[in-house]
Amino acid sequence: MQLFICPRDWTFSRNRFTPTHLVSLQNPKADVSDLRPPWIPEENHHVSYFYDVDLHDHHLAPTREDIESLVGWLLPRCQAGTENRLIVHCDAGLGRSTATGYIAAAINLGPGREDEAFQHMVDSALERRLMPNSVIIRHADAILDRNGALIKPLKEWNRRVNWRRTFQ
Repeated sequence: MQLFICPRDWTFSRNRFTPTHLVSLQNPKADVSDLRPPWIPEENHHVSYFYDVDLHDHHLAPTREDIESLVGWLLPRCQAGTENRLIVHCDAGLGRSTATGYIAAAINLGPGREDEAFQHMVDSALERRLMPNSVIIRHADAILDRNGALIKPLKEWNRRVNWRRTFQ
């Protein structure tokens, strides 16, 4: 699986590869009429609507149901051996999209390879000052029965970088 994580304005990019699938992570009520490039079939485009709130007890944070829907779409498309080429974007390409790209890589590589999946996400991101959304990752960890394994690389990342916004 090839992965490119970027801001919304790179959705039509063919810089790294021509994508076969697109995940758009948008704020509720966002205009999504111009998100999907013509070379990506409608059935290969998933749009999730939730805010990039990284506080677990905040009323606008992504819910478990939001992430269950997202993971449900990713699971059959990110399995080991797939040749899918996936672009994941949110508005800035820093929080929601990096968390989702990490989940996609973790699904693709399988349990026990979360550190490698996290590094794959970092290497696949256009931006460098990444702030993966810990609420999304925490929900995905529970949904995928990873028992904290998805959370550990994020905590290590947050300890290493000076721009982190969460200590989760």
